[in-house]
Amino acid sequence: MKSKPMIESHTGRETPDALRKRLDETGYLFFRNFLDPGSLLALRKEVLGICQKHGWLLPGSELIQGKGRPDAYSGWFESTGVYKDIQLLERLHAMAQHPKIIDTLATIFDDAVFPHPRNIMRVTTPGSVALTTPSHQDYVFIQGSQNFYTVWFPLSVCPRELGGLAIAPGTHKHGIYPTKQAGGTGGLCIDADDDRFEWHASDFRFGDAIMFIP
Repeated sequence: MKSKPMIESHTGRETPDALRKRLDETGYLFFRNFLDPGSLLALRKEVLGICQKHGWLLPGSELIQGKGRPDAYSGWFESTGVYKDIQLLERLHAMAQHPKIIDTLATIFDDAVFPHPRNIMRVTTPGSVALTTPSHQDYVFIQGSQNFYTVWFPLSVCPRELGGLAIAPGTHKHGIYPTKQAGGTGGLCIDADDDRFEWHASDFRFGDAIMFIP
C-alpha cells in the first residue's frame, strides 16, 4: 500500500481555528512529541510484564526490549488472557484522562471534553501478519455517539515497515462504511477496496500521537 507522510500539526505554533480546520478537512491531527515518554514507558513495562506472564515474549529476552514470539497467539486478540489483563491496568485508563489530551481537545473545540470509557490496546507480535488490524472505522467497535475522537499513540518506536497506524484522509466525510468479516484484530474491516483511498503514514517516535475522527 503506497502512502504519503502524515501532515504534522503543532499545538504551540498553530491556532485552534487552524487545527480545527485541518481536522475537519483531513480527519486527523498528527503531533510529534505530544505525550510524556515517562508515563508511556511505565505503561509499556506493565503491558510487557503481562505479555511475559502469558509466555508471549521470547525466552531469555529482556522485558523492555519487547521481543515477542511470532506464534504467541492466534484468533482474536480480544479473546486472549493478555488483553483481559491489560484491561485491568489503571495506568491504561488513566491515559485517556491525560491532561495534554484533554486540554488540547478542549482548546481546539472551545468546549468541555468527556473521556470515553472504552479504551483499547493493540498488541501485535513481529511476523504475525495474519493478525494485522485491517482497515476499519473505530465507531463500529466503540459505538455510542459518533461525535467523538480517537487518540492513538504507540508504546514503542514504530517505523512504517513495522506497521504503524495509517489514515485515509477525508473518509470521515463519507459516513459509516459497510463492514465484512476479516482476519486480524477486531474481526471486521470496511467493505471497500483499500487501493481506492489515499493513505497517510509516518514513522512514529515515542511520544507521538494522532487525534482522528473515527
